[in-house]
Amino acid sequence: MTTATLDLTSTRAEPRGWSRILSPLAGLAFVGGIVAAFLTPAGIETGETPAEIVAFAETNEGWIVASAIFGILAAGLGGLFVAGLHTRLRSVATVTESTLVLVGGVVFTLSFVLCWLVWSAPLLDMPSESTRALAQADVYLAIDDLGWVLLATAGVGAALMAIPASLAALRAGVPRWLGWLGVVAGALSLLTLMFFGIFAWLAWIVGASLVLLVSERENR
Repeated sequence: MTTATLDLTSTRAEPRGWSRILSPLAGLAFVGGIVAAFLTPAGIETGETPAEIVAFAETNEGWIVASAIFGILAAGLGGLFVAGLHTRLRSVATVTESTLVLVGGVVFTLSFVLCWLVWSAPLLDMPSESTRALAQADVYLAIDDLGWVLLATAGVGAALMAIPASLAALRAGVPRWLGWLGVVAGALSLLTLMFFGIFAWLAWIVGASLVLLVSERENR
């Protein structure tokens, strides 16, 4: 990190301590929760028929509840990360960049949370009666495409947040290779419906959170 990197922490009249590192910690927790969820039974394929959906819901009830709880918490974690990122970049970002970071971050967070809940909430209270359960599972399959549309929208929001934030961080003194890597990750986020697009914005959030933590430590 160069001395200019300290500009990331030069905002005026802001307290230090936990209030300064809460945003990057929220970003890391956000990514950690997603990765952990995908490693649990709730992260596997639910199935392609109503019968498979019902069997999945009955077998993984506890994991589905935990997944839905994370989806709710993700709204707060994502919001904290975006708010902190926007605040820390205000002194180096242009007005357009700052606005895009905030708008993109809000679009990303809301779209991701809605996507997550669309895929988990309908499975929380599956009826015990077989016919009703199959009917509810059939509806679940019908709204599954909505989840994919919301996921794609989250990728667009991630790109709107990551690209201008990375360009602003370059002017703040972040190493050029790291800044341009952030721009590339932001662009790849547009391909969220493809496998690597999700990993692009996950990696960018981790990188941005670590940069914020390091810059805060350098400024002490």
